[in-house]
Amino acid sequence: MENKHITNDDLNRRLNEIMDILTSAFAKNPDGSIDFDGHRRYHESMIRAADAQEKFWIELKLEIAKKGIWGLLIVVCGLVLVGITTKLGLPK
Repeated sequence: MENKHITNDDLNRRLNEIMDILTSAFAKNPDGSIDFDGHRRYHESMIRAADAQEKFWIELKLEIAKKGIWGLLIVVCGLVLVGITTKLGLPK
């Protein structure tokens, strides 16, 4: 097995390559520096959108449940009225 000696220059060169790859993923300011604030604002907007979407679905489920309960209540009341009128022999 060959023992390879890694120099500081090798490490620095590899670190710079890795940093170039990582920093290329971020948007840049007009001066070429990384736009950390823009990156943060982007993620904040994504979080707000996810929160709004979650709120929408919760409210929609609640509204569907309310309407379903009202619909069921109306059907049950209608059946009770039909049953009462039939039991009493009232005309239709």
